[in-house]
Amino acid sequence: MEFASVVRGRRSIRAYTTDPVPEELIREILDEARWAPSSRNTQAWSVWVVTGDALERFKAAFKAALAREEADASDLQGTATDDWPAACSARAVELMKTRAATLEAAGEASGPAASLERMADCFGAPVLLVFGFEACLAPAYAAYDTASLVQNVCLAACDKGLGTCQSTTLVRYPGLLRQILPGSEEQRMVVAVTLGWPDLEAPFNTFERSRAPLDEFVTWVS
Repeated sequence: MEFASVVRGRRSIRAYTTDPVPEELIREILDEARWAPSSRNTQAWSVWVVTGDALERFKAAFKAALAREEADASDLQGTATDDWPAACSARAVELMKTRAATLEAAGEASGPAASLERMADCFGAPVLLVFGFEACLAPAYAAYDTASLVQNVCLAACDKGLGTCQSTTLVRYPGLLRQILPGSEEQRMVVAVTLGWPDLEAPFNTFERSRAPLDEFVTWVS
């Protein structure tokens, strides 16, 4: 694809086919993505490729934690919706309305509980990529660097016809991940990314998206 087509074509995929993703293709994606920028070229990130039995164990443990109503124990705490600036909150609300209308028109449940249930199943994706960095590092730069790698992964996957969806919810119980992921004991879990072949007909993947015009967030200074 042309670069602009990849950037604009990438979207969060929340429904996948059952087709497996070849390991060699995953390696190609990660090999391209590793050229992301990082502070002083430290490349202070780690990636775990979770598939098969390990993925099923994680999903079962995650669903059990949700059923127990365990509190969010994320290594990097997020920002509550109530803390968002008004413009950001308005865009989030508009997205939820658009998505709900599309799902309901297709006879799909659209509420928060249904969304969380689908996410807990990794949206049916055959691959889960978990991203982290060493706990001794300052999150201010390590998380920023890791995010650059994550974006490269998502763009590289889109370029190859694969879909992704970034989720901080799936790393809200880092203790579960550390039980499954080797070498993760001294790592902060940043984000998980589902990976697979997108179901292009699923309503979860077809609702309209928008972006703010440049004038809303760009200031020209000369």
